[in-house]
Amino acid sequence: MARENATGKAARYLAEARLIVTGVDGDLVTAMCRGDGAVYDLGHEPPGRGWWCSCPARTDRCAHLVALRLVTIRRAA
Repeated sequence: MARENATGKAARYLAEARLIVTGVDGDLVTAMCRGDGAVYDLGHEPPGRGWWCSCPARTDRCAHLVALRLVTIRRAA
C-alpha cells in the first residue's frame, strides 16, 4: 500500500470530522485537529507567525494545516 500524502490525509481528516475550527477573527484562525496519534493545536496568526501547527512535522505543509486551508479562505481587502 502506498504511503498517504499530506493532501490525502487532510481530506481524510475532514471526511472523518477530525478538524475543529475554534476561532476566527479577521486573519487570525485557531483550530484543533485529531491526527493519528494526538490532538494538535494549529492556525494562522498574522503578522509574522503565519501558519503554524503543534505537530512534530514542524512544517506549514503538514496534513493538519492542509485540512485547515481547505476550509478557510482569505477575504479580499
